[in-house]
Amino acid sequence: MFRKLVVLPMLLVALVFAGAAACGDKEKNAVSAGGSATPNATTSDGCPASATKKFAKTRFAADAAIAFGAFHRYIWKPYKDQAFKTGDSINKGAVVKAGVAAAVAVNRLNSARKLVTADPTLCKALKQPVDKLSASLSGLVGKLKSGDFNPGEIDSVKSAIDSVKSEAAGKAGTTIK
Repeated sequence: MFRKLVVLPMLLVALVFAGAAACGDKEKNAVSAGGSATPNATTSDGCPASATKKFAKTRFAADAAIAFGAFHRYIWKPYKDQAFKTGDSINKGAVVKAGVAAAVAVNRLNSARKLVTADPTLCKALKQPVDKLSASLSGLVGKLKSGDFNPGEIDSVKSAIDSVKSEAAGKAGTTIK
């Protein structure tokens, strides 16, 4: 009985603090007299002047790592093991796995692209390389799904991934493994 009397008020206090923290800052949520919130300032190149999402670099690194890991394990390694040879010896299971992995990689890369545009440092350093990678990977997904792809395209996607990794480490200060 005594335990319930102690635990219940502690839970109520925790809920009150959690609710207050969820409401956020009044200045951030303020609406101007015209009825619309003030927009975030952007620079001339389309990058934000300040971070618009919390932990954008960390979340970008996580999303990019998942995308690059899926590509490496299910597309790059089978390609190097020659599982995608054209003709009768093609491994259809590897192609199906590669198609699914490419779709997952595109999904995570699209999330990473949104985070790149939310952070000024990431935006200035990685906007163009990530857009280029996304376009080449999206093209590869369609071709893998149809079964009509050139294995040489995998090399171009791999070089685009390496480019994003080096740009992230060099200019944005974010290591992707």
